[in-house]
Amino acid sequence: MSKNVGSIRRSQIISTFGPGAIVDFRLPGSGALLSGVMQGLEAWEAYTKGGYKQDIVREPRLEALLGVDHFRAPPVGTYLKDGQTRERVLPIERFPDWLSCPECHVINRSGQWAPSRNGDSLHCGKCRGKPAVVPVRFVTICENGHLDDFPWMSWLTHKESCTQPVLALRTAGAGIGGLMLTCKSCGGSRSMAEAFSPRGIPKHKCRGGRPWLGGSEMGCEAAPRITQRGASNVYFSIEQSAITLPDWKVPFKEKIGDFIEMLDFLEDEAMMVSFITKKILPIWDGDESAEEIARRFREMKQDSTDAEHDLRLDEFRMLLTDTSASNAEAMTLLNRRQPVPTVFNGMISWISSVERLREVRALTGFTRLKAQVGGKPEAVPLSRSALSWLPAVAMHGEGVFLTLDIDAVSDWEKRPDVEKHLQGLVITFLETTRAEGKPAEGPPPQLSARYMLVHTLAHALVVRLSLDSGYSSSALRERLYVGPDMAGLLIYTSTPDADGTMGGLSRQARPARMEQLVLQALADHELCSADPLCSEGMARSGSNGNHAACHNCVFLPETSCEVWNGFLDRTLLSAGPLAFFSRLLA
Repeated sequence: MSKNVGSIRRSQIISTFGPGAIVDFRLPGSGALLSGVMQGLEAWEAYTKGGYKQDIVREPRLEALLGVDHFRAPPVGTYLKDGQTRERVLPIERFPDWLSCPECHVINRSGQWAPSRNGDSLHCGKCRGKPAVVPVRFVTICENGHLDDFPWMSWLTHKESCTQPVLALRTAGAGIGGLMLTCKSCGGSRSMAEAFSPRGIPKHKCRGGRPWLGGSEMGCEAAPRITQRGASNVYFSIEQSAITLPDWKVPFKEKIGDFIEMLDFLEDEAMMVSFITKKILPIWDGDESAEEIARRFREMKQDSTDAEHDLRLDEFRMLLTDTSASNAEAMTLLNRRQPVPTVFNGMISWISSVERLREVRALTGFTRLKAQVGGKPEAVPLSRSALSWLPAVAMHGEGVFLTLDIDAVSDWEKRPDVEKHLQGLVITFLETTRAEGKPAEGPPPQLSARYMLVHTLAHALVVRLSLDSGYSSSALRERLYVGPDMAGLLIYTSTPDADGTMGGLSRQARPARMEQLVLQALADHELCSADPLCSEGMARSGSNGNHAACHNCVFLPETSCEVWNGFLDRTLLSAGPLAFFSRLLA
């Protein structure tokens, strides 16, 4: 396929339509539906060779965490190669390969249909009007991330005399049980409902399909599962992000970007200084000497060893710093401290309006069937082999930051009734995990009173902020800072342009607004329309670590939540005697 079939926003590549995802397009000429799978990173390189430098995104702390040299934004626009202007595009391949005629309901592989005159779509040549064929509804996936066509030919048992089967997918009744796969040649028939088994497709093994990388991976032991190609469980992106902190290493790395590999190679001090003198100083925009540049390069390498916890800890410390006294125009993180309303004394220790921030969001992999939480399940790779880069976008936005009083949180989480409640959640989580046939080595780190308190508060604030700030809940994101010395949260919005810095969110941190906002958010979640089922934890699934949480109260759009609406509990926030904020609602 070599035609331009549509467009996608850059930010969607990182979150929804990255390599391995299925995307539907309407072809520009005919309007016919095309379903394709986004190709892997090697295919990106093949299509953008010589034109990717303008897409490079820098964030040293995140690069060190993920072990890459740089990030690249999904390509857009054009580039010059051999004197010719070429489009910079992302490649896709048709998937599923099986297509269906909307008139006669026959299904067949793409090579068996008639192409249109301009070759941009496929049609049924036997039906009147030659209607465009459409992708079949069903595909197969497995927990190891494989993706394949449904085994249409082997699913249906044909008569021995059937030498040329003609398959059709017809609706003969209500629901999935009324969807029948039939053979027009021999009359064989089977309901598609039989393929929807919790143990996988009966008598079929996973074929290890990896159409985004090309070919298959042999030896997969996971059970293949049938699903609709547009279902949400087909693709869960795995993202890592970092907020750019005011730091000398960012502009420094950008200035020496073309020489990093050579400087890495030069371990001898004298040789490095000589190289800098000859190659870098003649084009250097600054007053530093060769020795000073070499010293800064060594410091940058030594500081690039942060783990994810340390990355969050650095951000947390910076968010506890008022940067408004600095040169505001030059700040990548403009954070203005606000007075904490007296009603929150002993509960909330810091509030600030984040009037400007830059976030780099990188796609590191994906999963199927279930989203990754705590490193499980393992990420499916975006490329056949490890590369020196990953796709990412730089986002700009604003937000509201607050941190709970760490001493008050420590005392609260040590209460016997809180500890007993959390122990019950841990037991339920482990029992559910074992019932699903998976090893249960221990609870994830998110299953703690501190994390669930901060997380539920973040969701409650997002729901309230969506009513007061002018942003929808799907436009807001949470960023949690939870650890031995952290109990904070950042609610922010970020977009690839400047639309995320209009001020409607950050001004909510002002004392009068923040007092009303927090109190109303707590009151809103003291009760739920699904109570008492929700408050007693009867509406939850033990596998996601939730207790009193459901779609009627604290659940958010999944793109807004760090852990896909898991590890939430209103009883720890404001609903009942365990609540940290119970004094405010007495």
